[in-house]
Amino acid sequence: MKNKNLSISIVAICLLLISFKLADDIITRLGMQHQNAQWHIIRNLIGSFDTGPMELGVEGGDPNSIYRQTQSFRIPTARLLPNIIAGDKAAASKELCEYLKKYVNSVEFAAEYTKLRESAIPLTDRGMSLADLKRNSEVFRLNIKNYPNDIKYVAEQQKQLDENEKRVTALQEAAKKPFQGKDAWEKMYPADPAVMVKKRLQEYLQLAATVDFTAKLTDPDKYKVKKFVNPAYEKKSLKWKAIYRAGKEVNDAVTVFVKEWLKGEIIAKEKTTMAVTTPAANTPPPTAATKPASQSEPVAGSGPVVTSPESAPTEKKQSGSKLKDKLKSIIRN
Repeated sequence: MKNKNLSISIVAICLLLISFKLADDIITRLGMQHQNAQWHIIRNLIGSFDTGPMELGVEGGDPNSIYRQTQSFRIPTARLLPNIIAGDKAAASKELCEYLKKYVNSVEFAAEYTKLRESAIPLTDRGMSLADLKRNSEVFRLNIKNYPNDIKYVAEQQKQLDENEKRVTALQEAAKKPFQGKDAWEKMYPADPAVMVKKRLQEYLQLAATVDFTAKLTDPDKYKVKKFVNPAYEKKSLKWKAIYRAGKEVNDAVTVFVKEWLKGEIIAKEKTTMAVTTPAANTPPPTAATKPASQSEPVAGSGPVVTSPESAPTEKKQSGSKLKDKLKSIIRN
């Protein structure tokens, strides 16, 4: 097992559980940004949804299915975590877990989950997902709003908006009917995200109960890598090892928190709002849910796809001549 430095420990376990803070300063104290923390939380909760031939021999995989779900596990950079470790780890862990619960119960989580769910649906219109089409409509509406006096341009944008909305409606209707991959998609992205969150919390408790916190490690080798003395432990998953690194003190606190959470409402009807922060410097690359909605490759099992190129709509910018005309008008007046 690589000696990754205890610095990833708390973040790893609470990410697994997957976690981050109630008070804003815990994220600051970890040297992180909220956007980056939340990016990791939701993607560690969901995992990844891949399309393509199912590889034989994949654990839990159905060789007859073209879709598969994998539980990815990403550990974000927390450059100031050593400072937290030197203090009350159990208290910090509780704060991180409270942050997770607050985010899961926020309007931001609900919106991001919806976008990811719509982007992953194995149905497309000319290679564009439902989320892509909805994003295009937002651009058309913004252009119409920003240029009310440009009659010709507004008419063009309105026409494209109307056509795009028809495509949105068609995909939404198609999603209500049976289609290839629907069962796999709904299992990974249930309509109620509380189902998915509850399952992950239960999985954490089950996995944490199997971790041997007394396990011994070898001395560092010439590459400064430590391994478990017990070879069976060396074959354990990254999540299992992350729980081990976090230590019994941290996991005892997390376990208590999770058990209490599971006793009540997983996601409340009343949503909170998270703190607004600037984008993190180490924010991961955008996913399909945040990329410009341009033509993509056809999705297997999605039916006929028109492959003619289609560009995403762009927000109209004021031209230099129009700006000059406006300035002249201001001067004359």
